Amino acid sequence: MSASGELRAGDLVCYAGEHNWQPVSRFLEHRHHRNKAAESSAETPVADAVAIPTTTKTPVSIPNGEATDEAALTDAEREVIAGGRFLVFEHCWSLLISFKYTTKPILMRAGEDSFGHAFKHSLISCCFGWWGIPGPVWVISTIRQNARGGQDATLETLTRQVGHARAAAACAQHQTSAPPSGLMRALGLMMTGLSLALWLSIGWLVWAVAQGHIGEPARGPGTAEFELADRRVTEAQEGNMLGGTLKDIELAYSFAQTFGDAYLAEARARPEAAVAGTNAPVFTTFCEVHQDRVIFLVRVPGLQKASAAIRRQLADRAWNATSVALTKQRAGFTGLRVALGVRSAGKYDQVLAGRYVRDFEINNTGLKSRSEGPRSKAKLYPFFVPLEQLESLND
Repeated sequence: MSASGELRAGDLVCYAGEHNWQPVSRFLEHRHHRNKAAESSAETPVADAVAIPTTTKTPVSIPNGEATDEAALTDAEREVIAGGRFLVFEHCWSLLISFKYTTKPILMRAGEDSFGHAFKHSLISCCFGWWGIPGPVWVISTIRQNARGGQDATLETLTRQVGHARAAAACAQHQTSAPPSGLMRALGLMMTGLSLALWLSIGWLVWAVAQGHIGEPARGPGTAEFELADRRVTEAQEGNMLGGTLKDIELAYSFAQTFGDAYLAEARARPEAAVAGTNAPVFTTFCEVHQDRVIFLVRVPGLQKASAAIRRQLADRAWNATSVALTKQRAGFTGLRVALGVRSAGKYDQVLAGRYVRDFEINNTGLKSRSEGPRSKAKLYPFFVPLEQLESLND
């Protein structure tokens, strides 16, 4: 191979089965003396050479031909031959945009464990790497790389220190490293579990924000009573009329009928407002009457698909229906407090509160306040406080 030009000056060779890698020129010289000494013996040495390809086409020379002399070895070469390695670890951090960093090569001597370095840099990624683009991807990749014990950079590091030929010779004589310790395997499992937990947490957070469950209103008087009524509305079939007494149910029915007629008229005039269809819409309605106040809850199918303007118009029609129902059932009187909660299948959209008005007009609707969004349901809590409890609170 040397005579035909297939080997370069920097290529390393040795006899098959041995580990004494040498530059090709010194190997040929040693082979010549070895062959002459073996001429009188029937045993023939294995003369096939195994070449280590270099990473560059440029020939690499060895200064003064002393690369394999024990005295000429550097401390780094001796550590590598004894089983040490140069490792690099990764971490990332994010601030809208993510940044990834690789450490300088760290010498891990034979028998040393890289758990401390792997854990430190993986923890940095877990804490600070998620909050940018493409942070989540880099967090997973850096944790995975570190949990494997880091990236081996032994050959590259030695090449910068002593040249490629000597680096390759040291790596060729490298003793087998110890398998990953139990701590490193535990780190891999722990970081994998932590990453999965963080992904699930982020998914839940996105869902909770979309559903309006983040930042639930503070609980107060009337919360338990409201939740009981709201649960009935949630679990009821479409079109059910709910209430605690016969009078409550009659008011709920009258409200649903009035609201349904107003909705149909609006939907036929403006098809874009037909969130629940144009044929006999079905509203689930709850009513609860107290001595000084009355509460209506209505569940409108398809409400979440409507625009904000249409949802406000539907709420106005429902508010009008409360006064009409109270008038028809002769349950309204001057000063009666009225509350109306309008919700979709999943969450509350608006809560309207005010006073009963017998002669309902555009400029005299009795409406005092309007709250929008999932947190608006907190405005209904005080209306559900039992009268005796309300009197004790006032006292």
